[in-house]
Amino acid sequence: MSLRLSIDGDKPSLNGSLDYSAAAAGNPTVSDQVQRVLNKIKKPEPGPVVSEGGKHEVVVSKHPMLRRRRRLIVIALDCYDSNGVPEKKMIQIVQDIMKVVRSDSLFAKVAGLALSTAMSLTETTEFLTSSKIQVKEFDALICSSGGEVYYPGTYTEEGGKLARDPDYAAHIDYRWGCDGLTKTIWKLMNTTEGGKQSDDSSSPIEKDKKSSNPHCIAYFVKDRSKVKRVDDLRQKLRMRGLRCHIMYCRNSTRLQIIPLLASRAQALRYLFVRWRLNVADMFVILGENGDTDYEEMISGAHKTVILKDVVTKGSEDLLRTTDLRDDIVPKNSPLIAYLSGNATASDIAGVLKQVSKASGRM
Repeated sequence: MSLRLSIDGDKPSLNGSLDYSAAAAGNPTVSDQVQRVLNKIKKPEPGPVVSEGGKHEVVVSKHPMLRRRRRLIVIALDCYDSNGVPEKKMIQIVQDIMKVVRSDSLFAKVAGLALSTAMSLTETTEFLTSSKIQVKEFDALICSSGGEVYYPGTYTEEGGKLARDPDYAAHIDYRWGCDGLTKTIWKLMNTTEGGKQSDDSSSPIEKDKKSSNPHCIAYFVKDRSKVKRVDDLRQKLRMRGLRCHIMYCRNSTRLQIIPLLASRAQALRYLFVRWRLNVADMFVILGENGDTDYEEMISGAHKTVILKDVVTKGSEDLLRTTDLRDDIVPKNSPLIAYLSGNATASDIAGVLKQVSKASGRM
């Protein structure tokens, strides 16, 4: 993993020649020059980082608030309608969770807030803005099913737009063949069992340009009865030497392909490695159903709170032919708690304290 830390000063100034005899004689010009060099060492200026698209990203020198957090509340509800648009009830749940984090004595000073979603950054900010929720209320945004990580208020571009975490982008870029995957996925989706190639008009998928980015290939699912399941696609891609994360999301209305080292679950582990925020001190809030990465999100060392009757329809039926959730998701785990979808902010605070005590992490 590449975790780059920029500590470089102005190298030309440091390596430039100095007249040591003049400096010894107390020449004020040389003394001023030395002082400027020392100031630059103490206060290095942040430099622009060139992204893959050729745009300059200015990374603020201060660290994200995550570095000072002891707990992290992660909202990972996959609550979408038949068109893949976030449902209104999700807004109320997000606001109630925010109220808990900001007002409860146990979480107010030490807990951070993160939003983990299959939506792109643009769609996520549009959703929050329409709900009158400021993006800066969140310490981290995990977008595109784990394809990108953002820190609102910390990493920004020149125009004020949020900039992705460059270290995370470099980490997940390992063995990421975007062009080859795009061609292969399209070919596999448009090839029948008999090996016949269908035309574009009858294709079960369509390119979703708005949700696509350098680390996420996104498609609209036009006919979910014709698409191939995740396990089948994964097997065919591995036979061709292509390894990646494939998932259906947003109520089976989208197909997203991201790098092998990227996912919403792995993004949480990255936050531990990068910012030393213990996974065991993370609280992931889910519904009873979700995207095809739901099993990865519910299992692990973190605490999980499942809200009942919130996500009525997910995408899990497109994961595999047989249902193996009981073999993957732990039963009667002290790290998992259940709560009604109509719960109030005080109810949410209560169940968070309950799951903390049950795991002995209070």
